[in-house]
Amino acid sequence: MSRFQKKVYQVVRKIPPGRIATYKEVAKKAGFPNAWRAVGGVLRKNKNPNIPCHRVIKSDFSIGGFQGQKRNYWKKAGLLLKEGALGVIPTDTIYGIVGSALDKKAVKKIYKLKRRNPKKQMIILISSLKELEKFKIRTNLWQRKILKKFWPGKITFILRCFSQKFSYLYQDSNSLAFRVPNKKNLLKLLSISGPLVAPSANWEGYAPADTISKAKKYFGKNVFYLNEGKKQGKPSTLVQLTGNKAKILRKGACFYKISQYLKNIVE
Repeated sequence: MSRFQKKVYQVVRKIPPGRIATYKEVAKKAGFPNAWRAVGGVLRKNKNPNIPCHRVIKSDFSIGGFQGQKRNYWKKAGLLLKEGALGVIPTDTIYGIVGSALDKKAVKKIYKLKRRNPKKQMIILISSLKELEKFKIRTNLWQRKILKKFWPGKITFILRCFSQKFSYLYQDSNSLAFRVPNKKNLLKLLSISGPLVAPSANWEGYAPADTISKAKKYFGKNVFYLNEGKKQGKPSTLVQLTGNKAKILRKGACFYKISQYLKNIVE
């Protein structure tokens, strides 16, 4: 192993969980400030799990590849999010700013970055219906029937949550909003990261970012970015399942589909 490789690995080992560094920063700390491209080459060859290569990203704060493969960027993002980092990623609807729903600090940071009223809850993305159990949520027969009908999909459902453990997510409402997205790579990411809070990528009261360049104007270097080009679309339809029947609170993607289904149930 060359002196350069040893230095790079030493620097990367010291990056703590939940933190990120750029290839240029690693090169500089290793004593080779102009060798940032070579840093990427060294990390691509790393096989040691104790050297957290996933914590090193590009200088423009885009995620970059992982384990020598560009297609592994979802795995890299999932590992970062699991450790408490924040990111702007393409969801199944629009770009969202995401962080671990099980990490109080990550949730608090997102509220701060979005300039969002802390009493307004955020949508939580989960990888399957079973993950509701992590939030101590129990559903009855009619609720499960609706959830299984529309998940995965672009419809968010609000369910009762009485566990005080998650009060940092629901404040005074005793309810949480969940969605299982219908997007293969995003589900892969969620299987690694666990549940993610995923509000739209914008400041409170401003237009949601439909490109990464716009998202960067909101959040700068405070998060990493997954670029999927221009992403325009409707936010998810929001449906309340906390009473005796379903109630649509917000019209969005797949609104007609669920509205017709609920109408037929009533009829």
